[in-house]
Amino acid sequence: MKPLAVVATALAVFSTAGAQTTQVGCRAPDTKNDGLLTELLHNPSARGAADPDLRYGFWDAKWQKCCNEHSICDRYYTFSYNHPYPCAYRQRRGTIRGQEFDFACVNWHTGACK
Repeated sequence: MKPLAVVATALAVFSTAGAQTTQVGCRAPDTKNDGLLTELLHNPSARGAADPDLRYGFWDAKWQKCCNEHSICDRYYTFSYNHPYPCAYRQRRGTIRGQEFDFACVNWHTGACK
């Protein structure tokens, strides 16, 4: 491997290691829109249009039960997000395949979802 390639690889690894990861959970108040929500979240253009703070990539997405500090729990589509999510709770309206629906996202402390 050329020295320049080694330096570039090392910089990529160290910059990724310093990136902030947040656990975000989203849910549609009307559960009949759960399929639309997951489709919207997996579509980068639709996700960014619905909530510009969700325009970055995510991984490890799955439906989970999440509870707040008052032990109030609900089902959320959670994912690890490689950027800070500035809102404790935010409601939005999304559009996918011409269908509009409401959804809300929260950032969770690690361990709040199981």
